[in-house]
Amino acid sequence: MTRMSLDLKRHLKDPRLVPIAEKVERGERLTFEDGLLLYETPDLSGVGAMAHHVRLRLHGLKTYYVASRRLSYTNICYTHCQFCAFQAKPGDPRAYVLSADDIIREMEKPENHGVRELHMVAGHYPKLKIDYFEDLFSRLKARFPDLHLKVFTMVEMDYYARVSGISVEEFIDRCMAAGLESCPGGGAEIFAEEIREEICIGKKEADIWLRVAEIAHRKGLPTNCTMLYGHIEKPAHRVDHLLRLRELQDRTGGFLAYIPLAYQVEDNELSRKYEIHETTGAQDLREVAVARLLLDNIPHIKAYWVMITEGLAQIGLSYGANDMDGTIIEETIAHLAGAKTPQGLTKGELDRLIRDAGFEPLERDNLYQVYA
Repeated sequence: MTRMSLDLKRHLKDPRLVPIAEKVERGERLTFEDGLLLYETPDLSGVGAMAHHVRLRLHGLKTYYVASRRLSYTNICYTHCQFCAFQAKPGDPRAYVLSADDIIREMEKPENHGVRELHMVAGHYPKLKIDYFEDLFSRLKARFPDLHLKVFTMVEMDYYARVSGISVEEFIDRCMAAGLESCPGGGAEIFAEEIREEICIGKKEADIWLRVAEIAHRKGLPTNCTMLYGHIEKPAHRVDHLLRLRELQDRTGGFLAYIPLAYQVEDNELSRKYEIHETTGAQDLREVAVARLLLDNIPHIKAYWVMITEGLAQIGLSYGANDMDGTIIEETIAHLAGAKTPQGLTKGELDRLIRDAGFEPLERDNLYQVYA
């Protein structure tokens, strides 16, 4: 038995965690039952210690962030997600669609100087077809050749392929040819069908998300992955979700990072139907730590400060996370649902937050190459 394993076990208050700690020390894969125990145990600090052990083994003190701009090209959505406060229907005074000219003008604003990644997800609007995206991506890359285009949830790609009358394979090929370089991980929500029927009626087939992600990975289009937690799901649903992501990663290796997304309770149908409270700090930290322990084949785990606050994201760096996402610049989807955090942070602020937490800040691109 190594000295490090003895040190790790010394952090455990729940003796049931000792066999899991031994697996973690040996680098062995955890099971579904292990995952349930990680959620059940009151020993959060012990779970965190195991996750931090893995984080240090994989990344040391290195902690990443990216200079990122968030934009949604439309908020019009024909898919009815009960947790969403962003969506609008045609005729709604809030409804909008951005043209390529609109987005280029936005990116030319001084506050976007130095942005390296444009992150776009949006609603499902049937009037937008493949030619809209080809024109948008090619014009953005012509105007900003060094800007990384990270666009579409897996569900968006399936939707826009269908309304364009083409296969997902052709949709991805044409978007990549026009400049698409990666995809964020949203739209996964929770894979359990009985939960999806309650929270996202219009996209209830989890297999669609997984199938499109696999197609994207096979074509060399890397993506992130997510899970929406803190609503009506149970621990077994979360473990099932994480293990399905792990299984897909075993086959493709295409996930760059995993982001646990805390459900936001304000101004959405789900929180009016059920009594749901805001996630607690302990819950948010546990999600980061469990992900780091179960997702042994996904290299990066994010502490998404937008949804859990900057301070808690700092603590998350000692619970398995090695990425604080980025500057964001004008995030709207989570904030419309009640997020109280700023709509953006500067690189200097992120650098300070990471250093104050005892870690080494590194500015990255979307593929985790570090800028000097």
